[in-house]
Amino acid sequence: MTAPRPDDRPILWLLLLALGAGALTVLSGSVAILVYTSHEPWLRSVGLTLQQLRPIHETCSFAWVFLGGVSVVYAYLLTTHGPLAEAVLRRLRWHVVLWAAAGVGILATILSGRLTGREYLGYPWWFSIVILAGWLLFVRNFFACQGANLHGQPAYIYMWTVGVPLFVVTYLEAHLYLLEPVSARPVRDIALQWKSYGVMVGSFNLLAYGALMWVSGRVKGTDSYARSNTAFALLFVGLLNTFTNYGHHTYHLPQTPWIHWISFSVSMLEVIILAKVFLDLLRLPRVSGESLPVPQLFMRLATFWSFLMLVQSVGISIPPLNTFIHGTHVVVSHSMGSMIGIDTMILLAAFGWIVQQVAGPTVKAVRGKGVLMAARFANVFLVVFWAAFLSRGLVSGWVRYAGPSAPDLSYVVWAFPQVALVAGVGLTLCLLHIFASWGIALLSAWPRTPRPA
Repeated sequence: MTAPRPDDRPILWLLLLALGAGALTVLSGSVAILVYTSHEPWLRSVGLTLQQLRPIHETCSFAWVFLGGVSVVYAYLLTTHGPLAEAVLRRLRWHVVLWAAAGVGILATILSGRLTGREYLGYPWWFSIVILAGWLLFVRNFFACQGANLHGQPAYIYMWTVGVPLFVVTYLEAHLYLLEPVSARPVRDIALQWKSYGVMVGSFNLLAYGALMWVSGRVKGTDSYARSNTAFALLFVGLLNTFTNYGHHTYHLPQTPWIHWISFSVSMLEVIILAKVFLDLLRLPRVSGESLPVPQLFMRLATFWSFLMLVQSVGISIPPLNTFIHGTHVVVSHSMGSMIGIDTMILLAAFGWIVQQVAGPTVKAVRGKGVLMAARFANVFLVVFWAAFLSRGLVSGWVRYAGPSAPDLSYVVWAFPQVALVAGVGLTLCLLHIFASWGIALLSAWPRTPRPA
């Protein structure tokens, strides 16, 4: 990464905003777990309920992923195209301010009890205007710097070129519930809701997977993989899944069968990705000499979780299995495994590389044993956390299937909140250590003296 200038401080603000969203994500998640425990009355006494904590957690997790992805894109632009033009920096300042203002407003609104009840869009619609305005400024900056010519570009540029404007389209689509022709027809509303959310997550994933591919190239010193036929094949399958694999959320709707079959078939194509990810897991080489231990560790963890989540995704997409597990904690475990295990690990790999470039190769925040230990323990806690939610969901699904004849599995129900709380708190502490270490390192190392007029 090109050494940042004092003029590039808006990028620092964006990086810190992303890290702050990540910290709020894990903190709100840990507090939400208390709902399942005997501490739930205490939560109510301080004015916190699951109806508030869940949209806060969801909003912060989405913010962390898209802010982190945008941060990596700006790191690429700074590295590849050199110092950003004043017009680009001006638009960057504005969309950072808009997103920060929207975040504060959304948190205050949800805590005050003003909720929409929508999945992933629990905040009032006018905040969406602010978020979208900021994103349009980001779209303008990206194409102003990168252009729209894709000839000869690596796969991650294709991912970003599609993912950046795609968010605008699918975010608007997610708000069609505001129109009466949609809101007055529940089946249409639910179908559009899950379709738009699926594509929205796909747009985030395009940013995150592009970030992984780009940072991997920086770690290995070559973009050969990003330019390979395999990378573009995976890009094609990933795009296909972005637009169709939401269907396992709508099996229960009275839709035409061909919609379900297309969704199922495309979901099964993930087996291709599954096989490739597994091979990558086995073949990912260690970087010798001037190694980058933190980015490399997080890339390995992201690969591991990609494999695990694809296995789970294929299972969820099989209609007979989906019937029994949809709406249970199995789906929650998949969401958290994907958001933390894949997207977060990818972004932490990228942020580790960025911090190392800004603060220097010997900075303790990325080379110290504390961060490496926190990363390893975070993965252990995440595995336990994911397994707890998966087990609880499987028990619910089995009871749904077997009915009164189901065996007594109350011990799983009893153990779930205890295990989830311990693992969740452990995961939170580990990630907070990493977020705080990197935030302090960036603040300490970023140039402060402004450029003379």
